[in-house]
Amino acid sequence: MAGLCAATHAQRQGSRVVVLEAHRTGGRARCVTRDGFVLNMGAHALYRGGPGEAALAQLGIIPDGAPPPMSDYSGMVDGRMEQLPTGARSLLRSGALTLRSKVQVARLLASLPRMDPARLRRTSVTEWLGDLALRPDAESLIRALFRLGTYASDFDAMSADAVVGQMQLAAKGGVVYLHGGWDQLVAALSAGLDIRTTTGVTSVVPAGPSISVECSDGCISAGAVVLATGGPDSVRSVLPDDPEWPDLGPPVTAACLDLGVDRVPTPGYILSLDDPLYATVQSPPARQSPPGGAVVCALRYGSRSAAEDRPQLDDLVAAAGVSRADIVVERFLASMTVTATMPRAALGGLAGRPSTNSTGIPAVFVAGDWVGPSGLLVDAALASGADAGQRAGRVARQATKLET
Repeated sequence: MAGLCAATHAQRQGSRVVVLEAHRTGGRARCVTRDGFVLNMGAHALYRGGPGEAALAQLGIIPDGAPPPMSDYSGMVDGRMEQLPTGARSLLRSGALTLRSKVQVARLLASLPRMDPARLRRTSVTEWLGDLALRPDAESLIRALFRLGTYASDFDAMSADAVVGQMQLAAKGGVVYLHGGWDQLVAALSAGLDIRTTTGVTSVVPAGPSISVECSDGCISAGAVVLATGGPDSVRSVLPDDPEWPDLGPPVTAACLDLGVDRVPTPGYILSLDDPLYATVQSPPARQSPPGGAVVCALRYGSRSAAEDRPQLDDLVAAAGVSRADIVVERFLASMTVTATMPRAALGGLAGRPSTNSTGIPAVFVAGDWVGPSGLLVDAALASGADAGQRAGRVARQATKLET
């Protein structure tokens, strides 16, 4: 998504653009269709009003989808189902918390919109929650909501500014599930681009006023380059010199079970307050399944092993109302990379991530869900892609003027 966004922004500004893709276009946003069911690679949601939607709007791309029914969400507590407290009304009705804990959660949720996330950029989520002195059941709920919003679970390392900013975004606009899956955005961003698939890149080096891009099938000379190769290690592998980024930490992963089923399950939506588990019905509300059917996604935040995680996810979808007889198609991703790494308190949070122009080569830029000071997940990918593409376009156009 970062590379496609960068390419489209550069092309819209007048640059001639070539996209080199070693595999299939779309990366982790690509979908597969089986027996009429469109499966994303795990549970995907687009935040409304965030930096990703803004980057798309600059290109005239308006995502088409529908929000999940938050009032139907259940919280799993000690093996029982309770209404998930996501707002004032559901908080009052829910049996997931004691009265004193409800008061604590209500105060925290009310204060979130007024917080300045930047003040927490060097504070871990665990440290911040410790300062709040929440009761155990209240903290379990807050951690579960944070997992839901960030797809992460290592809160000892994650910076609190990223979590607070994400919760503010969720409260303001919510999320949508995309009709037809995330291929909708891949198709919109790919339209009109010269995309060369199965073309791997081995090195990117300065060559006089240009940049030489060595590929599996030859060499391309470019005025500017955007590297959107997935993560920091893959970027380092094609640069001539180390960009001297600090250790940005390991990828954020999840174990994902994607199902196409022949009926809409009930309760369908489950967020565990005890374990890092989540199940959701993506279709409906999104249109990704045949009439009467549904697409169900279950995940464990932070994958361990297939032997440990698959049974947990099978039990979770059963609790969500899916029986083995309902399943038409299924796919298990034992360790899906959710994002290349997370904003870390030790590095200064969102502001401590590498910038798009931090490769050490003036005409070579970088984009991805781990780049730039804005957003998490696809928001970060699209925002950094837009910035990198615009910067690269300006550099390339200036180089062309100098040559002529």
